[in-house]
Amino acid sequence: MIYDEPMWKDIIGHEGQKQELKDSILTGRMPHAFLFAGPAGIGKTTVAHEFFKAVNCLAGLGEGCGSCRSCLKAGSHSHPDLVEVNPTKEWIVVEDIRGAIAESGLKPYEARSRVIVIEPAERLNKASSNALLKTLEEPPEGTIIILVSHKPSLLLPTIVSRCRTVRFTPVDASAFSKNAADQAILRLTSGAMGGLTTAEKEYVSKLREKVFEVIRGGDPVSLVNKHLSDQDQGAGALSALLVLVESILRDLLVLAHGGEDIINEELRDAAFSAISYPDAEALASCLREIRQGANENINQRAAANELLFRLKRML
Repeated sequence: MIYDEPMWKDIIGHEGQKQELKDSILTGRMPHAFLFAGPAGIGKTTVAHEFFKAVNCLAGLGEGCGSCRSCLKAGSHSHPDLVEVNPTKEWIVVEDIRGAIAESGLKPYEARSRVIVIEPAERLNKASSNALLKTLEEPPEGTIIILVSHKPSLLLPTIVSRCRTVRFTPVDASAFSKNAADQAILRLTSGAMGGLTTAEKEYVSKLREKVFEVIRGGDPVSLVNKHLSDQDQGAGALSALLVLVESILRDLLVLAHGGEDIINEELRDAAFSAISYPDAEALASCLREIRQGANENINQRAAANELLFRLKRML
């Protein structure tokens, strides 16, 4: 069954998975428990939240409108029937599961169906796994349990067998956007764009834009002073900068050897002179040294300046 209207349009990719979930809602053949399985950071939890909206939207089943009272509460994580269970420390302990189970024994407060999202499910310990298993064996009415797992092989087979498994894979860049910068960020995160917040995506995109400005003749010192001035922000910025420069070095070497498979499409038509291989090796050495000292008390701004100057010199 294929639907013409856009489904959960703010979720990038995962079209087959979204269609499967929508079919289950509209046909009324919803299981009492799902297992959303796949690598971390690809949007499984976001899909779980949108599933709740689609089940409980006041405008109709199957497609969260995003503007009704139920959708707005779900979007702000304030809906009483969207229950999230996460580890308090290392594990999801039995008390966490018992609290959610107690909720499941009650009728939903406002929604058609209560949804309990447990993430990451592989952090269930023995006691909490057994407590959950008892609930899955005798599922309560009006409640759907979604296990979100990045490592489903660590779950008890008896738990997995009582859930409908929906497998998620990294999103292909071509499905994300025709914008070269967006595709580059997706490739840099190995298809895990869903793991970045909107603010993080915007920050990495802006930082990438500034790095390309430096490549085209901009001032490295200006970039470093703006993006690595704050110590906390600087740590994250330096890490992102390393990944960006590594991807540019990799792409330039690929192009220099006649290759085609690159991350940063802007480099394909750039009018760069021939790459200096000694300078390329010096840049690679600089990257290694910064990574080795990243957990030590290095001067992040000085390291970033050195990195960008070496990138410019290579070109």
